[in-house]
Amino acid sequence: MSEVTPETLQEYLRTHWLNRQAPTVRELRAMSAGWESDVYAFDLEHGPAEGRRVEPLVLRVYPGTVARRKAEREFRGMSQLMRAGYPVPAVHLLECDASPFGQPFMVMERIDGGMLWAGGDPPSDVEIARMVALFCGLQVRLHALDWRPFVPDPSAIEAGGPYALLDTELRSQEVWIARIGGAGYGRVMEWLMARREGVPCRRPAVVHLDFHPMNILVRPDGSAVVIDWTNIHVSDARLDLAWTLMLTGSAMGMEWRDRILEEYERQAGAPVDGIAYFEALACLRRLLSVAVSVHLGPAELGMRGDALVAMRRQAPSIRAVYHLLRRRTDTVVPEVEDLLATIEA
Repeated sequence: MSEVTPETLQEYLRTHWLNRQAPTVRELRAMSAGWESDVYAFDLEHGPAEGRRVEPLVLRVYPGTVARRKAEREFRGMSQLMRAGYPVPAVHLLECDASPFGQPFMVMERIDGGMLWAGGDPPSDVEIARMVALFCGLQVRLHALDWRPFVPDPSAIEAGGPYALLDTELRSQEVWIARIGGAGYGRVMEWLMARREGVPCRRPAVVHLDFHPMNILVRPDGSAVVIDWTNIHVSDARLDLAWTLMLTGSAMGMEWRDRILEEYERQAGAPVDGIAYFEALACLRRLLSVAVSVHLGPAELGMRGDALVAMRRQAPSIRAVYHLLRRRTDTVVPEVEDLLATIEA
């Protein structure tokens, strides 16, 4: 990837964003980066000399071999979410072919706010209840959206039957298992296949698949915005919820997992059946993403080159994911134990 500089970004915006008059990039700075992209904040000054305005923006540059697919999916998904009235940052530009940085990128609104929960001092019981209610309300609202505008051919999903979406997820994991090998992963897949018929999907849903408190920004007025939509697609809502439960339980403690599930069910108005099955699938998906990054390289999944460094920092939570997988499936996966030894070394 080429270096991101104010001059390079400004020249691109001057020639490609024609409804921003005489743009000047100011205060370009790298933000905290996750596993999947390089993120920069900047201010764009533009307009006539007598009425210049300053617009807070974000530049998101996508690395890896599947960067174009991720960039296009996120841009389209966020655009559709905006049309549906769901709270996401406004997206302005997508560039996949003429990027001066050598990789696809997107320019979008920068939200004036902080993360819903970023660690620090333990919150009070009242604050926990408020945060969990806000968090779960956003996810329940997402899963209740009309999913049809988010896919090119809704009839294909409807005709596929109650197992089509799950089978798509299972096949995706089988592809990675075939590439990296491992009889232990295969045994988990056998466990999932043997119980597949017990978890039919009653209604497709729009899913985020990285829905956790650090991807929720809260403005000073208390309104919340959901970010980081690189995995948006239509699937079973239980997989999205299970991914959330897995992430929060492994990173923040299982008591958070239990609180979130209880509040999600309360706001959804019904218990979630089969959630243990989807937690097992979510754990396998998470562990395979780490294994693929270690054995084939982070670029295979569109992750940053230094994603392995972040994974090593998160080794305790990755080990907790493996413990949850064992509790749900009663399956030992020697390849995961070797993987943990590698990232914990």
